[in-house]
Amino acid sequence: MVEGIAGRWRKNEASYGIWVNLPDLHLAETIARSGVDWMCFDLQHGLMDYGDLLRLMPAVAGTSITVFVRVSSNSAADIGRVLDAGADGVIVPMVNTAKDAADAVSACRYPPQGLRSCGPMRSAMLEGMSYLGTANERILCLAMIETQEGMSQVADIAATPGLDGLFVGPMDLCFGLGIAPGDFGNEKFTRAIADILSACKGNDIFAGMFGYAPELARSSVEQGFHFASIGSDISFFRAGIRGAVETATGKPALVNSAGY
Repeated sequence: MVEGIAGRWRKNEASYGIWVNLPDLHLAETIARSGVDWMCFDLQHGLMDYGDLLRLMPAVAGTSITVFVRVSSNSAADIGRVLDAGADGVIVPMVNTAKDAADAVSACRYPPQGLRSCGPMRSAMLEGMSYLGTANERILCLAMIETQEGMSQVADIAATPGLDGLFVGPMDLCFGLGIAPGDFGNEKFTRAIADILSACKGNDIFAGMFGYAPELARSSVEQGFHFASIGSDISFFRAGIRGAVETATGKPALVNSAGY
């Protein structure tokens, strides 16, 4: 659960996860039992909505995996709903200022630490109302840094009281820095990553990376990130199809292995 994964991060033990874009019940079950440490249901760019999330959450219940949800926006209503559905933490996109970060934190915490409205439907069903006494310490609030404005205020964002970590969206960060998406060797990008890691370290919070592939996840952890995704359900699906077609036929597959 969250306490365990945060404890690992505090000991600088890396954790790896899988990004979930497809609203498939059996795929979610498989990922939750695959041996990765965490999974993230994507309500911002994934092909799922809140109704799908309500179907998928019970499929991963009873496992040791930590479940994050990337919400569609920095909205108290959206954040509260996914937490009420049982998420262990949220990844909040487009956090550009310290106020944005403070708003996200407030939406994750019950009073007096925040303004989260009381109605933990699924958690109360599973745990009882004892959830209310532990939620503020258990829920992880992670702010995405993916724009030039966010980078210009990264130190202030990282210093936001109650924020648990920063999460990098590397492609959007490339766009924000004015460089080609995927140009991760560019000096602007490497400098931004160094600044993000420094801000996290200076404020004793965690750093995460959206990894498009296992290699990016591994290199990110070697740089100092606490956690990274090793890919997404779509990327694994595409790569598996391509590999099978090419192995069986000896011909190039029509589908490439790239996938978000």
